[in-house]
Amino acid sequence: MHVVIIGNGIAGVTAARWIRKLSDHQVTIVSAESEHFFSRTALMYVYMGHMEWQHIKPYEDWFWEKNRLDLVRGYVSEIDTNAKRLHFATDERTGCSTREPLQYDKLIIACGSVPNRFGWPGQ
Repeated sequence: MHVVIIGNGIAGVTAARWIRKLSDHQVTIVSAESEHFFSRTALMYVYMGHMEWQHIKPYEDWFWEKNRLDLVRGYVSEIDTNAKRLHFATDERTGCSTREPLQYDKLIIACGSVPNRFGWPGQ
């Protein structure tokens, strides 16, 4: 079985870790962001100069290969649930898709959230 997780944040990576712990399924994480998961809440400390980039990576670089977690870099533009296939965005410069469609058996969408904006002063 091939489990695909859209989202490389804490929810997506935690799901991948638990799937790996409980099964031998193929696990692929799809992300249009950084190469690997990092602590987004600690990012401000990197910008302020209190920490370095490697300090906000919760897992060592070898973690992904050791746990057989594949990473696909790309932006999902369409989910075909009938065919169980993900389609990726088109590169605006070339007009070509950035990747071939990706087949899955089970799909987890862990894309994060969007904050509410109420227009209050100081928000």
